[in-house]
Order: sequence, then structure tokens, then C-alpha cells
Amino acid sequence: MASRRIPARAANGTSRRRVITILGATAGGLTLGGGALLLGGSRELEAVEWSGVALGSPARIVLYSDDPVGARSLLAQVADDIHALEDEFSLYRSGSAISRLNRTGQIDKPGREFLHLLDESVRMSELTSGAFDPTVQPIWDVTAESFRSTGLPPSLDALDRLRPLVNWQGVDASADAIRFARPGMAVTLNGIAQGFITDRVADRLREGGLRHVLAELGETRAIGRHPDGRRWRIGIPDPDGEMLIETVQLGDEAIATSGGYGTRFDAEGKWHHIFDPATTRSAHRHRSVSVIAPTATEADALATAFAVMPERAAVEVAASLPNVRVRVVDNAGVARPLGT
Repeated sequence: MASRRIPARAANGTSRRRVITILGATAGGLTLGGGALLLGGSRELEAVEWSGVALGSPARIVLYSDDPVGARSLLAQVADDIHALEDEFSLYRSGSAISRLNRTGQIDKPGREFLHLLDESVRMSELTSGAFDPTVQPIWDVTAESFRSTGLPPSLDALDRLRPLVNWQGVDASADAIRFARPGMAVTLNGIAQGFITDRVADRLREGGLRHVLAELGETRAIGRHPDGRRWRIGIPDPDGEMLIETVQLGDEAIATSGGYGTRFDAEGKWHHIFDPATTRSAHRHRSVSVIAPTATEADALATAFAVMPERAAVEVAASLPNVRVRVVDNAGVARPLGT
């Protein structure tokens, strides 16, 4: 794991997230978009790439296959899968399952994927003692509306009045129905859904016989290693500038990063999208948290929770889980392992 500063914006305007993916995809100097690699003198792997949007974020998949036609067909199926999952989880689609639930407080016969991810969210809430809480959506709604309409944050009284609505235990979910315990409750799966979609895509590609894949759909998941035998190189951005603060190596695992710099309501960054369910305010324990875990779902949810939790409590949770590593950029701007 290297700590260094790498320019995070290319001359062509490539975004910081985009360069993170490119670091992994071009490890070993392989050229994308038609590049090829000969393995063991026997079979040639061709680089195949897909790019699009998943839950509102740029998405990209890079894979290497000796059957590029078949790989492209599989990627087309993956794109359909992404759209279908967005119909379940996207807050920006009025007809999605989550939008209907938030609008009415109940949906009957929820889809299998939606119910599964809500169950996984509850599991992560239990694991993190409520630091990960999908019911923080009312805080987002009130904060975003206040800044939109007045340019100012909501009053602290307005935020305090939301506390009875922020409680993951107030979501009753079963195969028959999902319902809220109180009127005014709402959920967001934005702290876990990108990881879940990334895993679904990675699993589909693995089942299709692919062994060298880097999928970046808001979070990043690697299947196998780069074809040249080394691990994929992934950059962690500096929250305060156009640099990558360090690089990590991935092989058959995932990484997710959470930080208040992602969506700021004000120029100073005092108000941002990572809300502490206990206080209904934005959390400021670290500038960013990056979690490496076996799945992107787990990494995504843990990165969200660890951005909110006291560091000692986060260390204890991480230590209880197999093959989980955590890096933070602290408020002094230092990149370090969690708990050091």
C-alpha cells in the first residue's frame, strides 16, 4: 500500500473517480480499448470495456477475455440488470420500489432484490449499533430543501424534530409487505445500494466465465487479478484536492470510500450528505473512510458507518469481520489505517 500524491485529474478533464478506475485497469501498462495480452504463449486476452451510469454515478467495467464477442454480449445483459436494480433502489425514479415506499409508507409484495437489500441494511445497522441507518432520508430531505429554498441550513430545532423518524428498527419488512412504524419515515439505500449493484454485476460476470474483471459502479469490485498476474491498483482520492492520496492493491475483493466531500450543501463542507443518525447532523470524524472487504455491499455499508462511528468502536467492528481492512484520511489530512 503506497502513500503518495498522484494527480487525480488528467488533461482531458477526466474526473477523480474516473482516474481511480484507470489506475486499476491499466496496471502493467496494458492499453485499453483493443489492447491484448498473451498468456502463457497460448491464448490472447482482449480488453473489453463498458461505461454508463448506475444510480446517478459514472459506471465502468473493464474485463479481459479470450471471447470478446461473448464478453460484450454479457455486458449488454449486465446493463439490463443495472437498469432493473435502479427500478428498485433509485430515489430519482418516481416509480421505483423505494420511492413508492417513501411516498406511501408501505408496499405490498416487495421484490426479492429490494427485500434482500433492506434485510442486509438491517443486518449492518445491528452490526454497527445503528451508525448505519437507512432511515436517515428525512434528514437529507429537510437539509436539501432548506439549502435549496433559503441557501441556509435547517434550524437545529427542525433537525431535532426528526429524531423519532430516524430509527432502523421502525422498518417492518417481510415477503408480504414493507411498512414504516411512523408517518413521515423514509429510507435511503444510497449507503449500500451501489455496492450491492456492483456485487450483482461482478457475480454475473464471474458466472459467465470471466476471471479478470474490474467493475466500478459507485464502488469497486475486482474479480481475480489483472491478467499480467499483479493485483489491481486502485487510487484513494485526497478529499481536499485534485490528487490521489494513496494507492491500494485489490485481488478478488472490493473497496468503497465515503467522505463528506462527495456531496456538500455549503461551500465550507460543514453540511454534507453523511448524517449521524444519533445527532441528525453531518458527521465530521474523518475526511474520508475507505473499506476493503470481500464484497462491495459490505465495504459500502461499513464505509458509511465508520464515517459516523467513534474510531474505537469502528475498530472493534472491523476486527470482528474476516478480511476487512480500513484506511482513513483524518482531519489532519493524514492517510492511515483505522485505529493507528
